[in-house]
Amino acid sequence: MTSPAVDISVVIPCFRGESSLPELCARLTRSLEARGAPFEIILVDDSARPALWAVIEGLAQADPRVSGVRLMRNFGQHNATVCGFRHVRGRWVVTLDEDLQNPPEEIGALLARAEQTGADVVYGIPRARQGPGWRSLASRLIMVIPRKVMRVSFDISAFRLISGRVAAEVARSERHDIILDIYLSWVTDRISATEVRHEHPEGLRSSYTLGRLVTVFFNLLFNYATFPLRLASVGGFCLSVMSALAGALVVFSKYTGYITVPGWASLAVAVLFSSGVTLLGVGILSEYVARIFLQINQKPQAVVRQTTPIALRAVAEPEPSRQESLHGHR
Repeated sequence: MTSPAVDISVVIPCFRGESSLPELCARLTRSLEARGAPFEIILVDDSARPALWAVIEGLAQADPRVSGVRLMRNFGQHNATVCGFRHVRGRWVVTLDEDLQNPPEEIGALLARAEQTGADVVYGIPRARQGPGWRSLASRLIMVIPRKVMRVSFDISAFRLISGRVAAEVARSERHDIILDIYLSWVTDRISATEVRHEHPEGLRSSYTLGRLVTVFFNLLFNYATFPLRLASVGGFCLSVMSALAGALVVFSKYTGYITVPGWASLAVAVLFSSGVTLLGVGILSEYVARIFLQINQKPQAVVRQTTPIALRAVAEPEPSRQESLHGHR
């Protein structure tokens, strides 16, 4: 197998990085050049704002190792990241935010952890997370779901090191509601983490408002976790049992003389039992309906409007080494 065209591909989903991208790319370039291996930086414009694309085009013109992908509209951070995976050529793929919270100098720590553990995915976990108290609390609450679904003991982050083969498999997904971290756990169970430095640049304003965090929470809860459906099923079953016991108690009370109102006993038994059975049936049906819905939903994941010339050539004229890195060993 021929080695990939580059050693590391860095994918950065961009939303409002007009001011931070030049510094981020400069720090990335210095850090990756120090390793002495070829690399590329792919900036995915998920904002549909001309100002941001102008910055990306300028960076791509100044350095041929930087390329840009412009989406038709805002599709979301995870969708934009997966779209970037379709343009990578690296043996390893690094993802990080545009806001300089994830220091590029820490990529070496992720690589060292991958070599030490043989992991396909390594997360950079902040040693001390900074930011508003309510945001930290909300993030920790949201992290409970992916930790349970992924079966990991650590919080996840947007600072990731992913093997090229795993990234290529994720790039094949067309799910419009993809949560990258959950999908990574579906592809591989070799997932690790290491502590990294976390920065909080002055004037930083996160694009994740409280409303967007709530949206992410419900997306995780109802699209990637079966807990609500199982709760309905278990709740329906428990209520069915309780209804049967209550019905038996009503019948017993009727024949022992505690209930003297005509028709009340039969009506109470019918209502209690039918309610429990209905909830049980709804819970079971919802299991099947949810799976059918997720299979037939064809909302586009992301649509590319244009790319810089470098990224365009990578897609139009793939090298044999890139094809092998996409599909893995045969």
